[in-house]
Amino acid sequence: MKKFLVIFLALAMVFSMGGTAFATTPGYVDGSPVRIEKALTINNPGTVNPVETFKFTVDTGSGLRDGVAITAPEFSPASFTIDVAQGATTGFANIVLPTFTQVGVYTYPITEVIGNTAGMNYDGATYNLVVTVINNPNGAGFLRVLTLTDDKNVKRDAFKNDFDAGNLTIKKEVTGNYGDPNDQFTVTVTLTPIGDKVIKADPILASGGTKEVSGDGTVTITYTVKKGSEFTIQNIPYDVNYTVVEAANDKDYTVSYDANASGELDAAAITTTITNNRDTTVKTGISLDNLPYVILLVSALGGLVVFVMKKRLSHNS
Repeated sequence: MKKFLVIFLALAMVFSMGGTAFATTPGYVDGSPVRIEKALTINNPGTVNPVETFKFTVDTGSGLRDGVAITAPEFSPASFTIDVAQGATTGFANIVLPTFTQVGVYTYPITEVIGNTAGMNYDGATYNLVVTVINNPNGAGFLRVLTLTDDKNVKRDAFKNDFDAGNLTIKKEVTGNYGDPNDQFTVTVTLTPIGDKVIKADPILASGGTKEVSGDGTVTITYTVKKGSEFTIQNIPYDVNYTVVEAANDKDYTVSYDANASGELDAAAITTTITNNRDTTVKTGISLDNLPYVILLVSALGGLVVFVMKKRLSHNS
């Protein structure tokens, strides 16, 4: 009975510290791994995140027992990673804690390394991994309880990030008195990362188009379109500039773009329209609609000429 009371009081002390235990190892043995969680939020519904390896560093810790500072053993290695697969929103890492030689409360600052994946929002804040070590009432060794708190000492159950991506829709219109709705045009969309960001192109969907990734990190997507065509490129990450350009044509079309033909992809959905106009000059001449009136006029003039000629002949004779 006393053993259970000791455990209960020890855990009550840990939970009263204002953090929530998110990883525990009953029957603790120094060096056994503990699980650290990662949670990813997708800000725009229907979009998909790329694969990502999140990196973390563990700084030198501090120990405290009965208000007196004690030495905190170091992590080795002092870093770890958490992998999140494409389309997944969770991940975890099993990390090995240092070997503790005495009971106490040990605090280790943990910082996420800021990555460069376009659309991924990294957390640069410093979190504290608090390890409370107590004696094992059932034998040798210790029990430990882990708590994660942010820089405001607010409890956390996982390291959290979020991801932004959107869709770009391109429409085609053909106008003018000589525009042919069956004429085809080649449209290229170029995606360029902003600054040192990197585009992970696998989640970008370009149904009906041809997607290519160049060595400098830009992504180009090419479509063949005609009047009334519409296509959408899905899952374009934020932190990317885009341009929509139509290739030159040999039929004297005039191409015009709206204000959304280029810019930064920073919204859940953007739509732009390309308009091709072709007019021709109609040669002037006799309108067939007026032909009956022209014939009447010519006939009247001809009759007048005949009348005048007969009158002159009659006068001369």
